[in-house]
Amino acid sequence: MKDIALTDIDILWEYACSGNIEKLKEYYENGGSINNRYFQFGESHSLIMGAFRNNQFDTVEYLISEGEELSKKEYAEMRTEMRKLEIMQKLTEPNEPEMSLIETQSM
Repeated sequence: MKDIALTDIDILWEYACSGNIEKLKEYYENGGSINNRYFQFGESHSLIMGAFRNNQFDTVEYLISEGEELSKKEYAEMRTEMRKLEIMQKLTEPNEPEMSLIETQSM
């Protein structure tokens, strides 16, 4: 008989968010399926995003190795965030030296 804790998405979500890789391994080793979704606030969330949003990066990598995937919406969200980072990097790269206040007033 399977442990109910290893089939309940709420508990799997908790494991992902807290970085409990050992319990997640147990789930997959016992034939657990991939790409289960946690439903909250009218939307579905992947275990990957639960781990990611809680800075459980080792868990994210583990979940990916097990075949977990982002939802299409999560993928789009990640692409947007990556674009923001690219723009922030451009905005903070050293450009031409800024003119001093005296130089700008004399123009």
